[in-house]
Amino acid sequence: MVSRDDQVESVASVIDQAAQASSKFEATRALRMALLSGTPSDVPVAEIPDLPVKAALWAFDYRISVEHDSNRQRVVVEPRFRGASGETDPPKVAAVAEEVVEVWHALTSKVASPWGLARLQHLLFERRFGRAHEHAIAATESYLAAAANWEIGLDRAKLLGIALRVARSVNSNDQAELIVSQLMGDARQELSGDGLRPGVFMRLMESILAERNPPGGVDDLLEDAFIEYTDPFIRDNVLRLQIARASDAEAKKGLWGKLVEVWSEAANHSQGLVRAAHLKKALECAEGSQDRKLIERAAANLQSLRKEDLGLATFTASTGIDDAEIERFLAPISGAGNWQQALLGLYQIYGPPTGDLTQNKARVEQHAREFVLGGLLSKELLGGDGLPRYRPQSDEDRDAMALAEQESYNIQIFAPILAMALSRAADTYGIPSESELAEFFAQTPLTDEDLAHALARAFIRYWAGDAEGAAFTIIPRIETMVRNLVIAMDRGVYRIQRDQKPGQYPGLGYLLDILKVHGMDESWHRCVLTVCANPAGGWNIRNEVAHGFIVNMGMPAAAVVLQLAVYLWSLNGSPDDADG
Repeated sequence: MVSRDDQVESVASVIDQAAQASSKFEATRALRMALLSGTPSDVPVAEIPDLPVKAALWAFDYRISVEHDSNRQRVVVEPRFRGASGETDPPKVAAVAEEVVEVWHALTSKVASPWGLARLQHLLFERRFGRAHEHAIAATESYLAAAANWEIGLDRAKLLGIALRVARSVNSNDQAELIVSQLMGDARQELSGDGLRPGVFMRLMESILAERNPPGGVDDLLEDAFIEYTDPFIRDNVLRLQIARASDAEAKKGLWGKLVEVWSEAANHSQGLVRAAHLKKALECAEGSQDRKLIERAAANLQSLRKEDLGLATFTASTGIDDAEIERFLAPISGAGNWQQALLGLYQIYGPPTGDLTQNKARVEQHAREFVLGGLLSKELLGGDGLPRYRPQSDEDRDAMALAEQESYNIQIFAPILAMALSRAADTYGIPSESELAEFFAQTPLTDEDLAHALARAFIRYWAGDAEGAAFTIIPRIETMVRNLVIAMDRGVYRIQRDQKPGQYPGLGYLLDILKVHGMDESWHRCVLTVCANPAGGWNIRNEVAHGFIVNMGMPAAAVVLQLAVYLWSLNGSPDDADG
C-alpha cells in the first residue's frame, strides 16, 4: 500500500513536470491530464478517493485575478464554477476540508517549481493557515520566480500583478518595490520590442498605476506608448490613464482635447458606420471633458454626417394576400352601416396594429431561444437623420428593444390594411363634411370644439389624398387627448417655472404610463408608445416628425396615427354611436 507521503511526493513531481510548459494554460492542462490519467471522465473531482490528487486538482482550479475595488486593486480567489443555487466547484477556499488544506501544506515542502509553489502558498495565505503572513511572503517570492521563467507576456504580467497585490496586503514593501521595478522594466522592454503587444503593456501599466505612489518614469512610458501605438482604441486607453494622473486643470483639458482629436482623426480615415461610430466616440469623450467648446465642435462633426454617408443597405420583403382575404378584412367596414360606425370600427374591429402584448412577448421569447447568437450582438438605433439615438445598457433595455422590434414588424404588416379600411369607409359612405365630423368628435366630454374640428380636418386631408398633411396635423392632437385624459383624473402633472426652466408638462411616455396605471389596455398602451414615443425602438414618429427627420409620410403610416387618434378620443367618454 502506497503511503500518504509517497502519494504527495508523486503529485508534487507531476506539478513540477507540468510547470515546464510555456504558458499557464498549457501548464494547467498538462497537470490536469496527468492527475486524471486512468480516472473515468464522469467522476467528479470531489469523489476522487486519492486525497493528494483531489487536493492538487482543486488547488489549480481556482481563478486568481486582480480586480478593481473602489479605485484600488485587490486579489480575488474564486472557484472555477459557481451554480445558480450558490454551489461551487471547487469549494470556496474557506470551506475546503481541513485534510485538503493539510495536503496543500505538505505539497509546499515537496514541490520545487515556482509556479506550483506560488499557487499553493497563496491558497494557504487565503485560508489563513498557520502563519499566514509567511505564506504570503513565500507566495510573492514564488510568483516573482515563476514570472522570470516565462517570457514577457500576459501570463507574466498577470503573475507580477498578483504578486504585487499580495505583497502590499501584508506590507512587504521591499518585495513590492522589487516587483514594481520588474514591471517597469518589462513595460520598457515591451515598448522597445519588434512586435507590438499593447495588451501586455496595458496590463503591466495597470498594475504599476494602481500603486499609491507610482515610480518616476511612468509618464514618460505613457507618452512613448501614445507614439508607439497608433490604434485609436489603445490610444484612448493610454490617454485616459494620463488624464487620471493629471493634476493640473490645463494639462487635463489638453489631454481631453487630444483624446477627442484621436477619434476625430480615426473618423477621417474611416467610412460608413465605422466613421459614424468614431465621431460618436469623439462626442462622448468631449462630454466627459465638460468643455463646452470641445463638445460643440465634436457635436458639429457628428451632425455633419448624412444618411448617404453611412453606406447602409436597404432590404425589402413583401408578402402576398389574395383579394378574397383582403375583402374579408374590409368587410366589417363595408357593412358598418354608416361612416360613424366605420370610424369606430377602426379600433374596435382591428385592435392595435402592434398586436397583442402577451403574444408579442411570447414571440420575442421564442425568437431568443431559437436565435441565440442574435441576442449576443449589440445593436444601436439610428434616427431619421442617420445619427445614433439609442443603445441598450442592460438586459431590460435589450428586452424592451426586442419587443419594440416585434411590434414594429406587426405594424408594417398591418398598416396597409388600415389604410385600405380607412379609404373603404370614404368609398362606401362618402366623405363627410368638416362640420359633420366635428359634431361626431364633439360627443365626448373632453373634446372641445377646437379639438373636434382639428380631428375632422385631419381625416378630410387623408381622404382628399394628403396623407402627409393628415399625419403631421394629427400627431400633436394625440398628445392633446392623452393630456386631457390625465388631467381629467385629477393628476397634477404640470410643472411651473423653476429658475430659467419654463413651465411644462412631462413627456408623452410619462403621461401614457399614468393612463396604464389607471386601466388603459396594455396592448393599446404599447401601441401608442411604440408608434409615437418609444426610445427603445419602434416608429417614435412624434419626435421624428417634430424634428423634421421624416421627409414623406405615406398612407399606411398616416392611417395608423389616425386610428390611434380615434381610439384615444373614445377614451374621453362613451360616444353615442359606440354601442355597435
